[in-house]
Amino acid sequence: MRFYARSLLLLAALVLVAGSAFAQSTPAPQSAAPRPPVSVKGWRYELRPNDVHMFLCDRPGCGAQTRVSYRLYAPGNSMTLEQFREEQTQIAKVLEQRTPGQKISILAIDGDSGTSVPCMFKAAAAYGEAGRHEGISGQRLVFGRTGAASVISSAATEKASSDNFAQFAVAVMLLLAPASR
Repeated sequence: MRFYARSLLLLAALVLVAGSAFAQSTPAPQSAAPRPPVSVKGWRYELRPNDVHMFLCDRPGCGAQTRVSYRLYAPGNSMTLEQFREEQTQIAKVLEQRTPGQKISILAIDGDSGTSVPCMFKAAAAYGEAGRHEGISGQRLVFGRTGAASVISSAATEKASSDNFAQFAVAVMLLLAPASR
């Protein structure tokens, strides 16, 4: 009887030690990939540097290089339409310098006056190599009570860029809206 008791204790100890060693050598399960605050069906998500949420269209009708990205900012940021205009001009210059031969033409800049929230600024630009149109990019900078967001939509045509923006705009704006009482 003592033999069986010792054998059982020894077996239990071996199982405990082996199980502990196995648990230590087995990597912890990977957590799920980070999920964006807002997503739209038919768009593939990539988290880019600086908390940029990038979406690439997976639907056949989208066309090449169709994408929408957004970045969320903490509350308390403000900007005037004139500051937005200056920023867009600077961004175009930097992007042209970064890619030799790239030409960016600002088509329109518009938005709300003042700095009260909610407000939105819009910019549209055509881009491509000199003499060759590649696409249209539209940016919206949205300010709400709980934060701000920059939403950029790029596509082959202005209509496609606007349509793609519209798919994300409402959800992003709802994130920035004050909580209802």
